[in-house]
Amino acid sequence: MSSESAITEEMRRHIGTRLFPEFPPEEVTMWGIRRFMEATTDDNPLWHDDDYARKTGWGGIIAPPAFLEAFNPSNHAFRRFSDMSHMSLPFQPPFPRIFSAFNEYQFFYPLRPGDMITSICKLGDIYERDGKSGKMVFIRIDNEHRNQRDELVGITSEAMVSLEGSSSKSSSTGEPQPVEKLESHPGSKKQVDYDEVEVGTHLAPIVKEFTLFTILKWGAAVNDYGPHHFDYKFATEFLGLPNVIAHGPHNTAHLAQLVTNWIGGEGILTKHYAEMRGNVFPGDTLTFEGKVASKYVNDGEGVVECETWAANQNGRRVMLGKSTVRLPQGK
Repeated sequence: MSSESAITEEMRRHIGTRLFPEFPPEEVTMWGIRRFMEATTDDNPLWHDDDYARKTGWGGIIAPPAFLEAFNPSNHAFRRFSDMSHMSLPFQPPFPRIFSAFNEYQFFYPLRPGDMITSICKLGDIYERDGKSGKMVFIRIDNEHRNQRDELVGITSEAMVSLEGSSSKSSSTGEPQPVEKLESHPGSKKQVDYDEVEVGTHLAPIVKEFTLFTILKWGAAVNDYGPHHFDYKFATEFLGLPNVIAHGPHNTAHLAQLVTNWIGGEGILTKHYAEMRGNVFPGDTLTFEGKVASKYVNDGEGVVECETWAANQNGRRVMLGKSTVRLPQGK
């Protein structure tokens, strides 16, 4: 393993630059929200029940926080161009093996039906770590989303990692290990109060089954048509995977759903992070779980930090996450 950095000066020069042309604003529609709900099987009443939503502090229906992924400029580009060569990075990654590393979201204002969202994409950062088989170069992309009032509603970041040496195919096949089977819990209209929350409290789990159909539904909901999600030949022959794989942001959205199910209609998800630790294939069943890691009051607001994770049917944790929420106090 060479001690010389794999990050070149040419690569560093592109940090902060735009990666896509400017696209026209896109509207937040109930049709789009419902497609997203169907793709994530998320029936939280805050996303669709106007009578319920009007009685909350939001005053009406809002979109699931992870719905911001539908406005990702790279997904927008999939719809507008048949030639995807323009979507490549402005430099060649140092190693040919490239995989998703993590998604990180920051939420500032809710998305409401009728909002017009303008999004720009920038190369946020490039940094390097040493892995078991060699160097790992992380390339982070930041998407900034603004509404019609020019308010920054959120930032969605995604990172890819360019790996030196060989990489595990991350197959979920093999001899199953004993796994405790948990029942999936839907979202509840019951409100969680900050003062009643205890560190160590477990969030009600949710269970999701992945098929090629559910993977395609997500791709259609957010317009992400990466060939490794539906083209078996591309995934197996070009990437060396045993099958097509689920989208990382899809799993990230499920982890966000785990949290929004728990916090109730008055809770606010402000930050959400999900790290990919293994691929998810058609036929996998994932159980999403979490617990309260810490709580504190900041500027008079009750803040709760949650640790989350997702394990497949073999007990392997394929995602690790953490979320920050604000909860009402004294109810």
